[in-house]
Amino acid sequence: MTTRPISAAAPMRVRERLAAAEDGPRRVLHASSSAIYVDLDGWCLGLVSASATRVPCALWSALPDLSPMGHREVRVEAGTLHLGDEPVRITRLVDVRIPTVGRHGRRGFERARSTTSAAGLGLPPDGRLTVADLDRLLGRGPGLTPLGDDVLAGWCAARHAAGRPDHALAAAVRRRLAVTTLLSATLLDCALQGEVLPQLAAWLAEPDDATTEALLAVGATSGAGLLTGAGLALTSITDRDHHGRAA
Repeated sequence: MTTRPISAAAPMRVRERLAAAEDGPRRVLHASSSAIYVDLDGWCLGLVSASATRVPCALWSALPDLSPMGHREVRVEAGTLHLGDEPVRITRLVDVRIPTVGRHGRRGFERARSTTSAAGLGLPPDGRLTVADLDRLLGRGPGLTPLGDDVLAGWCAARHAAGRPDHALAAAVRRRLAVTTLLSATLLDCALQGEVLPQLAAWLAEPDDATTEALLAVGATSGAGLLTGAGLALTSITDRDHHGRAA
């Protein structure tokens, strides 16, 4: 009997990493009805359901429920992910880079910051994160993507999208990725290259009530963390930065 492949959309770097991966089994890091994450040679690769958050390190399927696949062996063969006997075929490429940054006020940012302030992350009011802040952020909080990492990912992604990346901070983040979960480290790697969830890209492009609510609805605190970090990043960009001197 011929096995019908699972169709999925994929960000460009996901396809490239699969193409470069050696054949063989992969360790499952997490399996639920909405997402399956595996260790792809030190990078977290996901397969997500139709209702799951479209993370930039995953294959995006139209399947409503991944529960039946949660206990299957996962392997890579010739650049294709297989769950048991079912291959995942990439049928469409998606661009997960932030296309533009719109004009921003502080309304949505302040709402998100009130959500994250109780975590005691010690975020600077001027929005300027430094290498010294990483000890308070990286790996701080429970779950697959700790809240401190979400804040940091939002900050790095927004600065990248605005054309004002902080190269010293980015290098320090890369050196310390091992202190957090593999999924969170991978999402930070994506953020450093301006690759984000569709909800964050939409908010950065057009920060209205609809995009704010959609971003805040991501996860228990992930959306609020991303929004807080992105808002801090935009706050940190001053007229001096626009004249070529990095913050």
